[in-house]
Amino acid sequence: MKFNNNNGIALITALMFTFLALVISMSLLYMVTSSIQVSGAYKRYKTALDASYGGTEIITKDILASALSFQNQSSSFASFMSSKMGDLGASTSFSNCFQSKLENPRRFWGSCAVTDANPKTSPDITFPLSATAGSPYTVYSKIVDTTEWRFTSFSSAASGRPVAITKVIAGNSDRGGNNDLMQGGVVVNKSPTVPHYPYIYKMEIQGEKQQNPAEKANLSVMYAY
Repeated sequence: MKFNNNNGIALITALMFTFLALVISMSLLYMVTSSIQVSGAYKRYKTALDASYGGTEIITKDILASALSFQNQSSSFASFMSSKMGDLGASTSFSNCFQSKLENPRRFWGSCAVTDANPKTSPDITFPLSATAGSPYTVYSKIVDTTEWRFTSFSSAASGRPVAITKVIAGNSDRGGNNDLMQGGVVVNKSPTVPHYPYIYKMEIQGEKQQNPAEKANLSVMYAY
């Protein structure tokens, strides 16, 4: 049997080309939309990351140094927290474990032991950070480890024999606020007369936008004082 009727071929061809053009157009539209979404997400993450870096600068260069300095003076730790609330904002808060983590190696933290490294879970420091545009950020920080230094010294017992005494400390840096560090970490004011055991802290820091908690960035920081 032979058919010579070609009616409808042009319509089918036109529909095929229309469908192909539609597929190409939808693919291009999807690529453009995805690119815009990725660019927007990266921009938001970059802004949150900058906030985390800014919070890290404040924590390491201002808060921790000031806190250790207060520990070496007659001023109480409550005075330190009050002064920082005045500097950073009334919503600034410090955990009850912050002082213990500053002064003691991790294994002596007791009830302050860290079981969750998420800085937003029981943070040691929380403070607001203003943005150049839009809503401000909240910075959360948690000390998850304080380095332990162990050294042995000898003293004479009543029998005249030397007795080994093992000491465990978090550090022996000058906490009077007199360690003026120049760029590069060089101490310019004086040389230590005893071996230096710096306070070394590992911290988790998170910068989070107040109006949109999904806009956040986390940093792991190692800081030596």
